[in-house]
Amino acid sequence: MSKHSGDYRIFVGAFPTGPMIDRLQALRARHDPKTARITAPHVTLAGTYWRLGPAGPENEAETMARLGEAQAQLPPFELQLGGVRAFGWRVIYLAVAPTAELMAVRQTLLQAIGPDKHRHFTPHLTLTMRLNKQPSQTLLAELQRSEWHTGRWSMPINQLWLMQRGPDDPAWRYIQQIDINYGHDVV
Repeated sequence: MSKHSGDYRIFVGAFPTGPMIDRLQALRARHDPKTARITAPHVTLAGTYWRLGPAGPENEAETMARLGEAQAQLPPFELQLGGVRAFGWRVIYLAVAPTAELMAVRQTLLQAIGPDKHRHFTPHLTLTMRLNKQPSQTLLAELQRSEWHTGRWSMPINQLWLMQRGPDDPAWRYIQQIDINYGHDVV
């Protein structure tokens, strides 16, 4: 769907927390402050979906109900982060391993709220997406010589969030927490 006046977007994402994520957000703020302000570091698992009408949680009541029903089917998982890559030269990201558990969560989400835009899903955590070509290429080379490229981190995910952003919103907002340990043993 193309953007129309009044359209808004939603996605479901995993938002890891902790000291490493604080460092990652500082890196994002230093190199791409606009992206850092728009949303916290996350991995989009379903989305982004365009919706018609005004942005508000009430317009996502059906989606929220479906996600609530699906929550019992969401197995606990850990994000396996590490390695700096890029989509072309515009988007630099921290790679996320497409583990069986992560992909099972994604599949359950898609069954609950429908297919998204991804023909080939590449889980990732965006670092920058608003740099010009030369600064982006320079930063990519710098990051690929750093611990962000060589290090590996495992981060347990206890919940997902349904996020929403209208055309006049300065940032994404949290509209529903989805607990994923519900009915499952904790990893």
